[in-house]
Amino acid sequence: MTDEDFTSFLEDVGGLESGYFTDQPKIKDAGFFCIGPGWYGLVKELIEKAIAAGWDRQICQVKEKFGGLRFYINGAPEEVWALIREAEEKSYEICEVCGEPGELRQTGWYSTLCDKHNAKSVRNETGSI
Repeated sequence: MTDEDFTSFLEDVGGLESGYFTDQPKIKDAGFFCIGPGWYGLVKELIEKAIAAGWDRQICQVKEKFGGLRFYINGAPEEVWALIREAEEKSYEICEVCGEPGELRQTGWYSTLCDKHNAKSVRNETGSI
């Protein structure tokens, strides 16, 4: 999924509310999410399920940390928290770059990558491309 596809999805669901700044415009841009495009599908599915489970669409932050997805919100029904935990766990099996199966790797820092993107990361660290 591309940035444009994910932005289009956010626009289609009417955007998300800032959990920090309620006077800000709705979040309708993939740029808010500090994750690679490989996780867009995972986050899209999480957002769809969370909305269906009664989530108020208030979001504080979405990022990668220690190789896994972090999806921060203010409050929600327990079902939504369970969906978030499930998506965060799944992120350790999905390449953050391309969305193919991946695993947690240490490439100077922790990242969840497929074999292809892990090999590129290792080559870049050594200076050869």
